[in-house]
Amino acid sequence: MMGPAHAASGLAAGALTLGLASTHLGIDRPLEQLAWVVACGGFAYLPDLDQKGSTAGSMWGPPTRWLSRAIGVLARRHRGGTHDVVVAPLAFGLLAAFAASNHWSALVVLALGIGLALHSVAQYIPGDTEKTALGNLVVSFAAAWWLTKQGVVVPWLPVAVAGGVVVHVAGDALTTDGVPVPFTTWLRKKPVTVGLRLFRAGRGPEPLLQYFVFPVLTVLGLVRYVEPVRNLLIPLV
Repeated sequence: MMGPAHAASGLAAGALTLGLASTHLGIDRPLEQLAWVVACGGFAYLPDLDQKGSTAGSMWGPPTRWLSRAIGVLARRHRGGTHDVVVAPLAFGLLAAFAASNHWSALVVLALGIGLALHSVAQYIPGDTEKTALGNLVVSFAAAWWLTKQGVVVPWLPVAVAGGVVVHVAGDALTTDGVPVPFTTWLRKKPVTVGLRLFRAGRGPEPLLQYFVFPVLTVLGLVRYVEPVRNLLIPLV
């Protein structure tokens, strides 16, 4: 899948899991619920940082380019280690858990999720601020700082990171390139992939999923679990 479709699937997954997030993670305040959904959407784009020169890697200029290069080396190839459905969620989740133990590093991780979400759906947002490296950086950190100032706690960040990665891998497993069989990225020189291989990335039903199915599921989840959204939309419907 392409970046916008990954982000859309992550937003839908975040919205539809709000019930579980409330029960098991204590995410029950509207602002924190929205932060959870946005973070899931952004982190569903995270595995594509494995590609040197990727659009995700250019998000904040040199910092994310360096991060993309480092991840690419560890992943060995595009759709390599970062698309391993066992290793990738565990690795990214553990890194996020370590970061969440400190206020400032947690702020960086939250800002990264927001930035990735903005970057992947920038084509749908009026203006160009979020499309520039500096603009995205400022908006992402300002939003993350404001959320934490409003009392949004982030112990759930590792879950959002790992969940977003799983959603990304599941999306790519639908495409013709597939995803690597767990652990084989580092055990074999030639990739061993698996997947349903239903369509090529960016082709087939992907536009329908991106523009209709995932947005509808996101709205349904928000209406079901976020009271202010429900109070706003139900009268309109």
